[in-house]
Amino acid sequence: MEVLTSKRNKKNVLLIKENNEDTAQFCKLFTDVYHFMVTTAPEEGLSTVRRMHQNLSAVLIDSELPDNSCEMFLQQISMQKSVQSVPVLVIASEKTVPEKTKYLVFGAVDFITSPYQKEVIINRISNAIHIKDSATFPELEKMLRALPANIYLKDSEGKYIFATHYWHHLEHDNDPDWTIRGKTDIEIRKDKENAILAYQSDLQLLSDGQERSYVIEVNADNILEYLQITKAPVRNENNEITGIIALINNVTEQELLKQELHRQAYLDPMTGLYNRSYYEKYIQNLPENCWPLSIISADCNDLKYINDYYGHLAGDEYIRIAASLFRYVLFKEAVICRIGGDEFLIFLPQTVEEQALDCVALLRKNADIFSIKGQHISISYGICTMPDNTWNLTNCIRQADKNMYEDKSRHKMMKS
Repeated sequence: MEVLTSKRNKKNVLLIKENNEDTAQFCKLFTDVYHFMVTTAPEEGLSTVRRMHQNLSAVLIDSELPDNSCEMFLQQISMQKSVQSVPVLVIASEKTVPEKTKYLVFGAVDFITSPYQKEVIINRISNAIHIKDSATFPELEKMLRALPANIYLKDSEGKYIFATHYWHHLEHDNDPDWTIRGKTDIEIRKDKENAILAYQSDLQLLSDGQERSYVIEVNADNILEYLQITKAPVRNENNEITGIIALINNVTEQELLKQELHRQAYLDPMTGLYNRSYYEKYIQNLPENCWPLSIISADCNDLKYINDYYGHLAGDEYIRIAASLFRYVLFKEAVICRIGGDEFLIFLPQTVEEQALDCVALLRKNADIFSIKGQHISISYGICTMPDNTWNLTNCIRQADKNMYEDKSRHKMMKS
């Protein structure tokens, strides 16, 4: 095989053509663009394609090679998947121009005809390379659908162009002809609250061009799912945002595992309340909007008597009942911690002292609802309120504990 040009920074092109003056002139015309490898034998050319297909940009073959060699070469290339990515262009003479359709059937991508105009031929070869390098849109969709993730594309108005999967939390009538194209999340999602948030997120991304990744909770058709959504802007050659490309992964299993690990790390297994680890984390990172913050220290009365008389299982039940009382009475923003044994600390954000006293009064009143071994439960309480973050938290907790022990002393005196 003859090499007719320098190969530095040039595309490799195989030329299968009679080695005559016309061939030399042809190669000379493109010496600054392509690295030509020339052979007169289609068999040698086929061997070169097999060996070099990953580094071969294109093949040019003369239609006037003897013994129908051009047709046979095209047929052999088309039957071998490993080399089908290499585009083949036919050099057609005036005699073979009328037979172009035949070569297309055999797998040729395009034709080169005389007179040889450099720019035209370069464009034809470049286009052929691009065609072979590019998958069609349906082919791309088919490949993407094989993945478990949902990949979708939206336009500059947040309307879907396509999505690889139609998931169950969409509103459509299962019509096989139904399409997501041209619709927004608000139009098709059953969970309208999440749909509005998704649409607003799309508009923000189209405005600021910032990638986003977040996890949402979806509960449609009584199926709880956690979906991780990753979005990025699509830009044109002028760097203008023309749409959104996004990926949806179902991360339900991972999220449930994460929640379970969180429960194990921060929840007390006996009561379901926060444990001491969470308490320590909470007091080190108090929310900025928690002021005024009221703290209630609580401790079960007569637990030793219950343990000694009825056994520790009954004592454990006493602690669980106390936790149930706290959950039953206190508002959902309350942070209730079991810090050890029958000792509890309760944090009431945005609660002044008078409101905290009302909470304790309600706890005492509702304690009559709960009983252990036929006896109503009894709990001692102490309160301290921090008006703002200038107060010392440790001192406030100590004061709440002190007030609780004074309440416990009064309880013992009343029983004696």
